[in-house]
Amino acid sequence: MTKAARRLRGRKAPVVDLSSVRAQKRRELAERRVRSALDENRAALARLFGTGLIFTQKGARAGRDLLSAHQSLLKVVDLFARLIEPSARDDAALKNRAEEVFAHLDAQLTRTAQLSARTGEFLAGRGRD
Repeated sequence: MTKAARRLRGRKAPVVDLSSVRAQKRRELAERRVRSALDENRAALARLFGTGLIFTQKGARAGRDLLSAHQSLLKVVDLFARLIEPSARDDAALKNRAEEVFAHLDAQLTRTAQLSARTGEFLAGRGRD
């Protein structure tokens, strides 16, 4: 055995926790998706206000639905912010809540996209129907 091999044999290799890396990547991807949905949501609300259709019955309903979805997504962003705090590392309740959010996030983002699309269709027809 060479001198270098003996030196390396005595050292302990560092252990990398891949589950924490995967969890971080998962959170970062979800956060990007949520922020994108929030941007689309804001744009749809701005169009409703800009056209004045927010003051119609259908426009008010569309605005209310968009604001509700927006509020839900802001809660998710808040949860993500709390997850990266050092004190959250050992908070089991927070991690359980995060898993619940991840389980329902795709459906929530799909619903928000549908609301934004419906608002776009509503605006394209200029509130007729």
